Amino acid sequence: MSAREVHDALHGWAARLVPLGAVVVTRLRTGLTWAETDEVAQRHGYDLTEEVAALWTWRDGVGARPGRAPAHLAPGQEFASLDESLRRSREYLEASRAEQRAGTAPVTAWQPHWVVAVHGHATPLVLDGSRPGPDTFRHDPQADALLVAHSTLPQRIARWHDMLDTGTWRVARDGTWDVDLSHLTHEPHTPRTEVT
Repeated sequence: MSAREVHDALHGWAARLVPLGAVVVTRLRTGLTWAETDEVAQRHGYDLTEEVAALWTWRDGVGARPGRAPAHLAPGQEFASLDESLRRSREYLEASRAEQRAGTAPVTAWQPHWVVAVHGHATPLVLDGSRPGPDTFRHDPQADALLVAHSTLPQRIARWHDMLDTGTWRVARDGTWDVDLSHLTHEPHTPRTEVT
């Protein structure tokens, strides 16, 4: 997966949301330069690949609007700035290390090369910055790592399109997300093949 593929997938997602009236597209911050992502990463003790940094070179998170509902990249998916994402990643790492020292380590400990891509519900969507990579997954510290679904960010975004296609996700009249799980199918997932 290349940074270009990540950007293309994210551009396609944003383009799909515009005619639906999703407020998130009006709140996306300008993306960082590669040099800016490197500077932010170094400040937090990270060495990011271009593929991992691509999320924030596309856009540097969603800006908050006081007094208004939060705007999510996908339902319940808070897309924070790189600085905030790396701060959260470091907090997860330190908490995981503290649990290990205390002998209460979770089943799946947070790794130093994991970066919070979006913070959602109870579990963050993680970009695994190990090489080769990266891939994405939901981090559940109590789940066995072999049971957690992994995919590239473009594959995950293709799944987001599927959620819109089935009506499981909709953009409400106020521009926020609405979820109707009754539209989930029991059919195995068939990945999208067309470029968006």
